[in-house]
Amino acid sequence: MEVATIRIQKPAISSEPFKVSLSLTPELMELEPDSPIASEHELKLCKTAEGTNLTGIFSTLDNEEPSMEGWITHKMQCLPVYNTQYLKMKEHYLRSAKPPRRVKPLNHIVKNYKPVSSHAHNKDDCKRKDGPKMFSKDNIMDLLFQALEKHQYYSLKDVQFITKQSVFVLPIKE
Repeated sequence: MEVATIRIQKPAISSEPFKVSLSLTPELMELEPDSPIASEHELKLCKTAEGTNLTGIFSTLDNEEPSMEGWITHKMQCLPVYNTQYLKMKEHYLRSAKPPRRVKPLNHIVKNYKPVSSHAHNKDDCKRKDGPKMFSKDNIMDLLFQALEKHQYYSLKDVQFITKQSVFVLPIKE
């Protein structure tokens, strides 16, 4: 069965590369009409860059040792021609790849959370950043006198808790 036809056109200017096209036969296209494929392709010729590894072509006949036939000096890229048939094929492929969207009924209430501008961990960070406020010596003394009216003596930790000041700031003499 004939599968495709290759056409090689000489360029008008000798410095340009040859134009090579590949056309699939209608018989091949009719084998699977449900899965469309592009029938026209363009083959681009490229020379391999110098200094790259060369690839050899080997052949074998009836269990003989392989014999070298030649070297690959050009690379070909097969690109489909952008026409209406190619666009239909791409559309068919994209539609079959994505499942269709469906409406899904809900049997239970979905809880929606409202946005919160200040979260609990942000409030804690602000407290830590601000730190304890330093009072003047008079304010600290007033707090201590108010506390001593309730009890006769306090430990250093209790005084620190009542005044909310560090030990270094408290006016305590040994």
